[in-house]
Amino acid sequence: MTAKRSADPALETAVEAILPEALELSHRVHAAPEIAFEERQAARWTGELLASHGFEVTAPAAGLETAIVARWRGERPGPVIALAGEYDALPEVGHGCGHNLMCSSSAGAAVAAASILGRDFGGEVRFIGTPAEEAGNGKVRMLAAGAFDDVDACLQIHPSDRTNSEIACLAITEVGVTFRGKLAHASADPWLGKNALDAIVLLYTMVAQWRQHLKPGERVHGIITHGGAAPNIVPDLTTGRWYIRTPVDDDLEPMIDRFRQMADAAAAATGCSAELAEDPANRCRTMVNNATLLAIWREQLAAAGWEDGPMDPNTGSTDMTNVSHAVPTIHPMMAIAPEGTPGHSREFAAHAGGEGGDRMLPVAIRVLAASAVELLRDPGRIDEAWSELRAGGGGRSARAE
Repeated sequence: MTAKRSADPALETAVEAILPEALELSHRVHAAPEIAFEERQAARWTGELLASHGFEVTAPAAGLETAIVARWRGERPGPVIALAGEYDALPEVGHGCGHNLMCSSSAGAAVAAASILGRDFGGEVRFIGTPAEEAGNGKVRMLAAGAFDDVDACLQIHPSDRTNSEIACLAITEVGVTFRGKLAHASADPWLGKNALDAIVLLYTMVAQWRQHLKPGERVHGIITHGGAAPNIVPDLTTGRWYIRTPVDDDLEPMIDRFRQMADAAAAATGCSAELAEDPANRCRTMVNNATLLAIWREQLAAAGWEDGPMDPNTGSTDMTNVSHAVPTIHPMMAIAPEGTPGHSREFAAHAGGEGGDRMLPVAIRVLAASAVELLRDPGRIDEAWSELRAGGGGRSARAE
């Protein structure tokens, strides 16, 4: 922690006013976890909170049932500052990634920022509820549908076991694999069968052997989702799901090609056929951290009495990265659990719904709201953020020169 600066009375009042509702939203979403594309209650509750404070809420949005967009418009044209919020949970684990705190912090910050600004400003505070971050890449689909086309900056926090504003993320794609063989009696005439389970086990083994030759930061991991119907039947159909990740965007395609070669080899060895399903349009990319936005965030974080830490080298993937290539974006981590607490675990889920999450939430609302207000009051910082993004080759499809 660092020493708090002198408080902004309007900001403190706005955060204090919305905090009870934001905490209630966080707890409700945490207690009723919904997986990707099924976040009907979470999306409705979030939209209701924003509508009750005068936001124009569109739901569903961007062609997705559980996506929402909520707008607070100023009296004059100006920049659009988006506060993104996720609310999907993990199968069997619940909110082991803390998304209950993401929708509640961004919605709370949107209301706080609107309270500070009133209507006498140029631009818009926008909340974008984005489903299916854990599986399905809702933001990638929303980008394609144009939901971020007029956004000038996008902010969102993520609960973690440490606080660090700058993050690294791995590019990722999901590959589904189906092996098809031939049924036979596993005891009476197994020689007549072609064992699709052998094929998928071979692929699993080859991937395990491949791992020792992966470049630093690359990851390949998967599960067998169907291994056969009964022990006395030679399986003719097996399926699996794999994630392929890399810290270099351009290395993703060669990794997919290598994986495809292994699947084909497993099929050939067992006399089966292999089918791979992968959508190039639905891949997540690496993160583009916007230095201009990070500087504002860090200043506001320090004002809230929190200390920023170094980037965590252990990282995963998120669809927020695709937004970061199109729009100036930051996605800071904020600690809710002791360092070393594993993400995507029931232990982390307990912190997300407990004291750790409750302590972080008002700080996240405060810093998100303050950052959004500063950007709207000083549009020159937005121009700086866009110049930086364009200098790195991004942003061309999101906003005209």
